[in-house]
Amino acid sequence: MADSKSLLDNIRIVLVEPQGPLNVGSVCRAMNNFGLHNLSIVRPGCELGNDAVKMAMHSTNILENAQITDNIPEAIKGSVLVLGTANRRGEYHEPNYTVKEGLERISNALSSGPVSILFGREEWGLTKDDLQYTMGTMRVVTDEGCTSLNLSQAVLLIAYEIYQKFGDPKPLLKSCVDDPLEQPATTDEIAKLYTHIENVLKMCEFLPLVNPDALFQVLRSFFHRAAPTGREINILMGIFSNLRGFMKKYVRGK
Repeated sequence: MADSKSLLDNIRIVLVEPQGPLNVGSVCRAMNNFGLHNLSIVRPGCELGNDAVKMAMHSTNILENAQITDNIPEAIKGSVLVLGTANRRGEYHEPNYTVKEGLERISNALSSGPVSILFGREEWGLTKDDLQYTMGTMRVVTDEGCTSLNLSQAVLLIAYEIYQKFGDPKPLLKSCVDDPLEQPATTDEIAKLYTHIENVLKMCEFLPLVNPDALFQVLRSFFHRAAPTGREINILMGIFSNLRGFMKKYVRGK
């Protein structure tokens, strides 16, 4: 199978008659966020000038290199699969896939050649004439009370799913990942904290005289769920040490 970069390079985002330059710029930024760089624009209904550049931010290269075409066949030329996007069903939308189902269809075709994904106009999406060039449609499942998505939002959501499946997502490591204090606390450290807390709670007469361990078990369960780090244990040790010192100095002597 091809590497993730070549797979993403085989995906073409096609905007059909977009009406807003801000939306087009936002689409470029969304694409760049998720490793997509091939953009085709069919009969743009707006000037792709400063407003588009402003929203594209550091993704103006996608805007500058976008293919501007007069028709959909030119935009999808050479594609082995063409899917439209729609928030409804109908005879021109079939087969109609969820994004997850659509990605499986894309997966079967992507290594063979370019895959084009069409997005329609902001106000009414893709027409039945547009959909004649597709081999099915994908829909983002939304709440039934509000099914319409902004153009750039729709591109962002589908680009994200594409990157999760065909890209190379890496979790962002914590800056202190090598710090031993950020590792899970050991059982010895936790046991030491329990003893310390129990002594302080007895000192301030918080624990009941009858079966005090039943109440303390609630605290143990809390810490077990929290899975504290060594740093967190140290902070708690310090807190209860201060409480113990305060009790000895200001309370127990009275």
